[in-house]
Amino acid sequence: MAQTMSGASSSDGALDADIAEEELDTEPAPEETSEADEQPPEALPLDQAFGILKNQRRRNVLEYLYEADGAVSLSEVAEQIAAWENDKEVRQITSSERKRVYVGLYQCHLPKMDDVDVIAFNKPRGIIELGKNAEGLYKYLDVDDEAEEPPWHRYSVALSLAGALVLGAALLVRPMTALPVVDLAVATSILAFSTYSLVNINWLRTNGDEDDTPEA
Repeated sequence: MAQTMSGASSSDGALDADIAEEELDTEPAPEETSEADEQPPEALPLDQAFGILKNQRRRNVLEYLYEADGAVSLSEVAEQIAAWENDKEVRQITSSERKRVYVGLYQCHLPKMDDVDVIAFNKPRGIIELGKNAEGLYKYLDVDDEAEEPPWHRYSVALSLAGALVLGAALLVRPMTALPVVDLAVATSILAFSTYSLVNINWLRTNGDEDDTPEA
């Protein structure tokens, strides 16, 4: 009887040892990361990258998100970009200036940037954050010293005042000379405004909002 109990105890001990060994052998192995998971996301093709960066407003979005370092609302972005574009403080912008930027971003620019994963745009909530392809674009941007849009409204005012002064001077001089000074003053003003308009249009084609309309 003692031998039987001793045999049973030995058998139970061996069984416990076997179970413990099996538990050690069947511990979950650490998860292996596939090579595909370890590889960084493919860089955005150059034509798509420059297609995004060619527009000043989209560059402004990237600059704002870079500074914000996190998710932001569409309203915040629209207000700041409107302030930049109009050379004002945020508190000084008008509702129409804000709306113009808001609509352009919502309908055109943000969906275009979201399509190529430069940003993640939650349209229902109006939340924007950087996407997986954003980092590759910053090497083409000097986010610390980015060229801003020229203050066209100031140039327009200065050019108008200069034109008025030239015309006024011509009117004063006309009685004292036989030269067509008024005609010359008018022609000079027209030439100056035409040149200014061409420069403005060329800048907008290169950097501005030529594609603010939503794509079909």
